[in-house]
Amino acid sequence: MKYSGRCACGAVCYTIASAPIRGFQCQCSDCQRDTGSGHSSIFVFARSAVSVTGEVREIERTADSGAIKRKGFCPSCGSPIYNKPDEKPEFIGIYVGTLDDASTFKPSVVLFCSRGYAWDHLDPEIPKLPEWHPGSR
Repeated sequence: MKYSGRCACGAVCYTIASAPIRGFQCQCSDCQRDTGSGHSSIFVFARSAVSVTGEVREIERTADSGAIKRKGFCPSCGSPIYNKPDEKPEFIGIYVGTLDDASTFKPSVVLFCSRGYAWDHLDPEIPKLPEWHPGSR
């Protein structure tokens, strides 16, 4: 299956030539700030399968998990496009809201549910982890 997506203004586009490895939702404070919402929805892909065109600006920061990640976003419109975790350089997390067709997204877990808000209603059937750190499942 092939995926494609773009930022809000269309200056950054991407194609993905593989199926996602996993999908998750995250309620950590970084993801809340990245999305301006109560959580992010992320598809994880092999980094080698993702091709990005257009200028992307990256910022590096320490996530709530303690891991270093690089958030890629469009410098024109500010749309978050991806996260690259330093501890797993073979993977890239794509923000599901930037996909041209996000209908196949089915999260397998919610991370950092201890930091979620009561107004952010997520599917109660999805397993939830109060915290998450690299290497944990």
